[in-house]
Amino acid sequence: MITTALRLFRTEGYPATSWRRLVEEAGTPWGSAYHHFPGGKEELGVAAVDLGSAVVRRTVRRAFERSDTPAEAVRWWFDKAGQVLVRDEFRSGCPLATITLEMSGRSPVLTEACERAFADWHALLTTLLAEHGYQEETSSALAVAIINNIEGALLMSRVRRSTRPLDLAVEHVRVLLDAHRTAGSWLVE
Repeated sequence: MITTALRLFRTEGYPATSWRRLVEEAGTPWGSAYHHFPGGKEELGVAAVDLGSAVVRRTVRRAFERSDTPAEAVRWWFDKAGQVLVRDEFRSGCPLATITLEMSGRSPVLTEACERAFADWHALLTTLLAEHGYQEETSSALAVAIINNIEGALLMSRVRRSTRPLDLAVEHVRVLLDAHRTAGSWLVE
């Protein structure tokens, strides 16, 4: 049911996806759905955010494990995101973006779940970049830039029905990574 919710929230949106549709598409008995999610759709939404966040974290870890440099890892990650966009005919994107955009400020519970997920991505990227020799404050700032680039590129890719924005974002991130690899602190004193 959580996987179904994540898919529907990504493609249809959170408010547009009814509890009835979630239960029916998941093939879950009504009683079972309420047993596992007594808080209803909002509780399921949090579980979907958590699942989407975990999928991204696994993808990022895999990207860094299979790559020699952070720039190669980002290229692999963004390429995988582009493949998902093409597969889904540009109807999906970031597993958190739609819920974040639609529910931020409307549901404190979902807003907190999304905020936690983005913080987890930031922490993971910061750690991985530091393991590749970037200073801690630089790693943190670069992690924000990487997340901002993929989020913006996914949105623009959906609108343009092209993965070109992701390709451009990869190049921007590569330039940032190269510039700050040995430059020291990201922050201007």
